[in-house]
Amino acid sequence: MHLASEADFDILKLLPAPTNTEEDAGPYFTMGMCYAADPETGEHDITIHRLCVQSKDEISMYFVPGRHLDAFRMKAEAAGKSLPISISIGVDPAIEIGACFEPPTTPLGYDELSVAGSLRNKAVELVECVSVKARAIAHAEIVIEGELLPNVRVREDQNTNTGKAMPEFPGYTGDAKAAIPVIKVKAITHRVHPILQTCIGPSDEHTNMAGIPTEASILQMVERALPGFVLNVHCPSAGTGKYLTVIQIKKRSLNDEGRQRQAALLAFSAFSELKHVILVDEDVDIFDMDDVLWAMTTRYQGDVSTVFIPGVRCHPLDPSSDPRFSPSILDHGIACKTIFDCTVPFALKANFQRSKFKEVDVKRFLPNFRP
Repeated sequence: MHLASEADFDILKLLPAPTNTEEDAGPYFTMGMCYAADPETGEHDITIHRLCVQSKDEISMYFVPGRHLDAFRMKAEAAGKSLPISISIGVDPAIEIGACFEPPTTPLGYDELSVAGSLRNKAVELVECVSVKARAIAHAEIVIEGELLPNVRVREDQNTNTGKAMPEFPGYTGDAKAAIPVIKVKAITHRVHPILQTCIGPSDEHTNMAGIPTEASILQMVERALPGFVLNVHCPSAGTGKYLTVIQIKKRSLNDEGRQRQAALLAFSAFSELKHVILVDEDVDIFDMDDVLWAMTTRYQGDVSTVFIPGVRCHPLDPSSDPRFSPSILDHGIACKTIFDCTVPFALKANFQRSKFKEVDVKRFLPNFRP
């Protein structure tokens, strides 16, 4: 255990926070499970955030608008108080998956550790922090304890002046923010010979974790409105796990024609960061992007199969969502959401039957073959 009151306390002497590019604003912790409580209700939330080491005992914390921990922080700040917080690094993978669940799948005050507990069939164990009034994940390799300070902001790249932050999930290095909240670190605890886990922003590890709750959000919303219509949802890594989803539907009658686009609209409402929806039929493997693109090639005509929804708020880390990219974009973070309807019109189903090949009788060629 290392306390901030010790004379030689220095985050970077204790933990090897990495930098990944020459442009990085500083050393970052990228796989910290940030856990804090609503100062009014006591309800908890856990999420993963961009954490940059700014000094011997300070870490900046970037919040994308709408995050629940930020709502907790703003409540505490309005009362002139700091928000106690723990950052657990090196935990059970189920906890990392649970921490990626976001609204509307999980409402404000919902503790995503419940998702982790369900995946593990075992409750997540917590421990009391040693220096702040907060809880941390038991058995984590490393726990950083601290407080989000009220009315304190720092420039993210104050130590490097690069203008950049770190590589983010879309595959580009994000811009450094001019004024973001600060965690005053009070203590660091760890296991004997701890392992510090880290993650590269645009890696499959990151984008796949992001995709799981996006898929859950969409399935939950669409199933509620159109029971049994959507068969499956996939948010591929190439779509960053957040910006693109492939929705597999089954038209059961002529009355279902058009409902596929309603499902896409519901997906957009379920997950505001979603930018593109590709709709496919039940005979398309949504986990094989070659098959999805085959459907786009043979079951899609751009002039009638595309729906544009311009001027909708999307995600600030998409560099194309910028007025300089298109005059139709009024502000950074606004996008043209698009539906690519690659489904066959129900009345034409008979014309789009995939070739059905014969089964190969292996024993004709290898009489002694045993499957």
